[in-house]
Amino acid sequence: MNESKRPLSRREFTRLGATAIAAASISGSQLASAQTAASALEAEFLLELSLDVDAQIDAGHTSIAPVTGGTFGGPRLKGTVHPGGADWITEGADHRSLDVRITLETDDGEFIYMSYTGVIHTGDNGLYWRVRPIFQTASEKYDWLNHIVCIGKNKQIPGKVAYDIFQIL
Repeated sequence: MNESKRPLSRREFTRLGATAIAAASISGSQLASAQTAASALEAEFLLELSLDVDAQIDAGHTSIAPVTGGTFGGPRLKGTVHPGGADWITEGADHRSLDVRITLETDDGEFIYMSYTGVIHTGDNGLYWRVRPIFQTASEKYDWLNHIVCIGKNKQIPGKVAYDIFQIL
């Protein structure tokens, strides 16, 4: 009989069962210890983003808000937002999903493509509005943006769509 198709003996079956139980026990104990963070999440303010947007265009379950300009600024970079980007807002059952693509130009003439997705939800604790920005640039000076993780939180600026963006350290 082919060795790979041979039925297991009682001893082999018992040994495999004991191995599986031991593996599950180790995995379970690792899971239990992973329920407490080993370290705190640290963040640093990167920039404030303030967008000018036109009225939303209704496209069914998705609305499109054209970005007509804006500004950004923080300790390490600042500049303007080029017109021509947009915010695609998709309505869910109990939230809205964001998909934004914009072009930034720094005060020293460098270009940065910024995209972000996010979620808006109104819950018991008020408005939850968070975004996950990603930066792409060919600029050597701002290459560090290509290698960071960020989170943004909405902020209220009359007539603007605005965020404080934080780099996760």
